[in-house]
Amino acid sequence: MPSDDSLLAIDCNDLTFAWRDGDEPVLEGINLQLDRGDCCLLMGANGAGKSTFLRILAGKRLTKTRNCRILGQDVFMNPPGGVVYLGTEWSNNPVVRSDIVVSHFLDSVGGYRHRARRDRLLQILDVDLDWHMHEISDGERRRVQLCMGLMTEWDVLLLDEVTVDLDVLVRADLIDFLKNESQTRGATILYATHIFDGLGEFPNKICHIQLGKTPRALVHWKPNQADLFKVALEWLREDRILRREKEEAKGRMRGPKTDSSYKDAQTFFEKYDYSH
Repeated sequence: MPSDDSLLAIDCNDLTFAWRDGDEPVLEGINLQLDRGDCCLLMGANGAGKSTFLRILAGKRLTKTRNCRILGQDVFMNPPGGVVYLGTEWSNNPVVRSDIVVSHFLDSVGGYRHRARRDRLLQILDVDLDWHMHEISDGERRRVQLCMGLMTEWDVLLLDEVTVDLDVLVRADLIDFLKNESQTRGATILYATHIFDGLGEFPNKICHIQLGKTPRALVHWKPNQADLFKVALEWLREDRILRREKEEAKGRMRGPKTDSSYKDAQTFFEKYDYSH
């Protein structure tokens, strides 16, 4: 599709965000434009700002400037319909770990109104409607979340590491489903992940977030044009070198500290002796 502003699914221009006024920005000058039907991977190291960016796009964080739009609408002040955000924090909600049967849980969020898509996803994700939410594994609970979030027809899907708990077969079937949604319905997917196996044919674009910035132009990706894992590895090595340089310039360093206040086991246990 042509990159016309009226057709853009996601349009983010020069986004800068800090947790508090005066703090160093966690996102700075972020730019991302996606057309309808794009499947975009969001790559970056832990702490690069991927999750924060996705939550802003989902309308869950207020920014000072109005420079993020989805389907032509401001993501916070006038959020559009048809946007689904799925993140890892969902599994920490006590409700989804309570003694509720999966069929009742899905019906409580409208599953009965989307029976055909729900049943298709139940098969793809290998979900048992008779499971009790408090008895199943984290991976099975994640499958229920995906079924719940994907059973309505969405226009834009924001995924934040939600496939990390899935086994390789379920994950592969899910990726096929998502790719089909983009091809047949023109749905747009922005997917942050650190697992690149089997994704060589999934994206048509790749966005790199490096220490809160987008250091390179959006990569237009052709199926298996290169080893996706090696591309990610190269970028992450680059990210780590830059991060270490910045930390050293501020007098900070990760890993063991040579000037520790305790040098031996006795000193350590005396310092952290809570028996009294």
